[in-house]
Amino acid sequence: MASAVARDLVVYLRRAGTDPAISPWLDGRNHMHPGVHRVQDAIVHNPAAAWTPQTLAAQAHISARHLSRLFAEHAGCTPMDYLYRVRLALARELIRETRLDLEHVAERAGFGSAHHMRRVWRRHESGSPSAARHPA
Repeated sequence: MASAVARDLVVYLRRAGTDPAISPWLDGRNHMHPGVHRVQDAIVHNPAAAWTPQTLAAQAHISARHLSRLFAEHAGCTPMDYLYRVRLALARELIRETRLDLEHVAERAGFGSAHHMRRVWRRHESGSPSAARHPA
């Protein structure tokens, strides 16, 4: 329990050379909009949830379209891109730190299937998920 709380409260400092310099958990959070922060907090606290644009917008008590505009203005990306970056960071951590196969990694990270995770990975990352298990 204490470990889970510590992980939520402290930035994960250990990273491989292939990791981005800015943590995906913090990227896009340098703003002061409370509604966007509420959505980002919800994503970070439960990245594997079945989020949709509508359920994310409900976190901020606004429409999905308005949330998309606010995210673009304040976070520099769409809500779904932010969600995918957080899920990819979780998947990368699970790949490196566990012996789970890619199907289970994808499920725990919220992708639903390894195929979907690979497709999102190719759009946002270099290399492949299996190559992340053994970084050069």
